[in-house]
Amino acid sequence: MSAEASSPIATTTAATGTAEAPYPLPAVGWYATVILALLYWLSVLDRFIISLLVDPIKHDLGLTDVQFGMLHGLAFVGSFTLFGLVFGALSDRVNRRKLIYVGVTIWSIATATCGLAQNFWHLLLARIGVGVGEASLNPTATSMIADLFPRAKLTTAMAVYAIGATVGSGTALIIGGAIVEAVSHMDAIAIPLIGTIRPWQFVFFLVGIPGSLIAFSIFTVPEPVRRGRADGKQAGVGGTYASLIKFMRARPRFFLYHYLGFIFASAVVTGGISWYPVHISRTFGWGPGQIGAALGPALMIAGIISKLAGGRLMDRMYQRGYRDAQLRWYGISMLIATPIGVFATMSGNVWTFIIAIAVFMTLLGAFQACAMTALNLVTPNELRGSGVAVFTTIVGFVGGGAGPVLIAAGSELGGKSSIGLGLAVMIGVCCPLGALFLLLGLGPMREAMAEAERVPPAV
Repeated sequence: MSAEASSPIATTTAATGTAEAPYPLPAVGWYATVILALLYWLSVLDRFIISLLVDPIKHDLGLTDVQFGMLHGLAFVGSFTLFGLVFGALSDRVNRRKLIYVGVTIWSIATATCGLAQNFWHLLLARIGVGVGEASLNPTATSMIADLFPRAKLTTAMAVYAIGATVGSGTALIIGGAIVEAVSHMDAIAIPLIGTIRPWQFVFFLVGIPGSLIAFSIFTVPEPVRRGRADGKQAGVGGTYASLIKFMRARPRFFLYHYLGFIFASAVVTGGISWYPVHISRTFGWGPGQIGAALGPALMIAGIISKLAGGRLMDRMYQRGYRDAQLRWYGISMLIATPIGVFATMSGNVWTFIIAIAVFMTLLGAFQACAMTALNLVTPNELRGSGVAVFTTIVGFVGGGAGPVLIAAGSELGGKSSIGLGLAVMIGVCCPLGALFLLLGLGPMREAMAEAERVPPAV
């Protein structure tokens, strides 16, 4: 019997009269969130480790820059996006723990398989597998968290989950920078049953194989009761993308301003992180080890503070009646962050840049917690996985894809290539525009929340 079917004492919702189990004990909810954050950390580490092994992979496999761009971009992003829609729909229908286990196992094995690659096509297929597996996590995990916590505590819970990505990217910088330095001095390694492998191949084994064991940790987490359904049911067939589109069309202004605001935010956050190491290397002459040791901890600390402090404050705003807390908080944060980001990227001192960009990211680090919480508060349970999948697809393609390009284009404005100038232009344009759309969405979010709360979850 599933956890949903065997849930303890039930309560009754005011709007529907249907029995609904109470939320689990706080310790259960927080334990589950920490496990999901651990898996998120693993996914980000596995995703980005290849970007820190560019030179040895290109040298040993004879790859061109275009081919490597396909490995890091098209192969992963394409499969991640396509299967994100598949897993999003499945997460509204099936046991979410089993879905996450399958996804973690797939991406872990695929990461390790990268270490067996002997040519471009082997590596391409393995990277597609990484994208397929990792596509399972966000729609499923955020759907589970929304069922584990009351609405007034949801932003903090989403923030704790998102810390997994912060630590993952920071770990990739710190460990990856050290790995790049070490790989250039290591000889080939002999492994039983596999044979002699190059040092960069061993790195993929090192980060990939443990994941297939860590995947079992999801079964120490209960499958939460599905609550907040539009039809008042606790089980059964989930929503469809046709239903999601119909739901979104009934609230066009909220989704328009939410998507536009967070697309610009994604361009700033994703684009910036991809170019900060390059800016430090080209402008200040630091090597990978130095960059990882300084920038990695700075971004990790900024992200953790941003998510924990922001999540708690937004939940307090919600408790005080601000039903637009997530958009309000992030819109104002983007306005405050704009001059700080421009100052940081135009600075001629490396430590000034690192400290100021850490402050900048302390303001903007709660991006995912704000975006996902706002969506899940407004959207009924049977459409949450699908809704997160569509949001991730659009924002990932448009915001995450455009950000790095905008920075590169902006770097050429002065006639001499300057990544710092490109970062400053991108921040100066995208932050105010993102803030504008999010603040325009305050009224529409309050309206959408009023509709959502007519079918209240159990308390």
